[in-house]
Amino acid sequence: MLPPMSFSLPQDLIDRLEEQFGVAKARQAVMGMTSRNVTLRVNTLKSTDAAIMEVFRQELIQFERAKGLPHAFIVKNRKAKELLNHRMCLDGLVYLQGLTSMLPPIVLDPQPNESIADFCAAPGSKTSQMAAMIGSTANITAFEPNFVRYQKLHNTLKIQGAEFVKTQQIDSIKLGATMPEAFDKILLDVPCSGEGRIDADDDSSFETWNDATHAEYPELQRRLFTSAYMALKPGGTLVYSTCTLDPNENERIVNWAISEFSDLFAEPIDLPFPGILHKETKSITLLPTKLYEGFFVAKLRKTA
Repeated sequence: MLPPMSFSLPQDLIDRLEEQFGVAKARQAVMGMTSRNVTLRVNTLKSTDAAIMEVFRQELIQFERAKGLPHAFIVKNRKAKELLNHRMCLDGLVYLQGLTSMLPPIVLDPQPNESIADFCAAPGSKTSQMAAMIGSTANITAFEPNFVRYQKLHNTLKIQGAEFVKTQQIDSIKLGATMPEAFDKILLDVPCSGEGRIDADDDSSFETWNDATHAEYPELQRRLFTSAYMALKPGGTLVYSTCTLDPNENERIVNWAISEFSDLFAEPIDLPFPGILHKETKSITLLPTKLYEGFFVAKLRKTA
């Protein structure tokens, strides 16, 4: 059993993490469930690393680069609220984003000549990241069914100077049937139970954590995965990701997909942070740390 902590988390969660990862890694995960320094991504559609670093220096904002992530910075002496009200954010020069949230677009590696889909796009962090990676020639379509979240997506893309991204207010579960084999690459960052984002100092971050909540997600994730598979061109690439640690939403979903679709296979991925490799699916779970949130990512290809 893990020794007593100085904060309170659901005991069922702690017990499952211990069973899942072992005592040492479970403790690492629990100790990583804490508040973190603000991290951000420079929006290269509007600014440069050098220009933002000059602002940091002029305003005595302490920072360091996030190793292994292009255009990513860790801010050490400003709160998120302060930065959200700073002209850098208001003008779309930077985007406040967790470091692990930046990984799926990098793993997907979108290119200018490809048709790209973001199946669960709002609020637009990864959509705008992919837009910045490619530039104005990008052929990206972002999907979001909820009206309020769709408006947030639109607002993000406008502020970030990525209005060339096409958007549709539609449930992505329907896309496999309505847009079969339409996309070269699909980002499938699905709704999940969010365990990787739990902050032990903030009760509200885990107040809804329970078995009933968890039970809802795998079925939704399988339906989204099926739709994405159908919408993916032969030879295309799909990146599946979540911000949870639950294996029922992570490696077991990928295992199911590989078993369900005979022409879908997993590809190895390389991440800048140490993670737990799931050999059967070649997917990786990142345990939460004081630097970044917990995350899961897998890369799959549909045979040509």
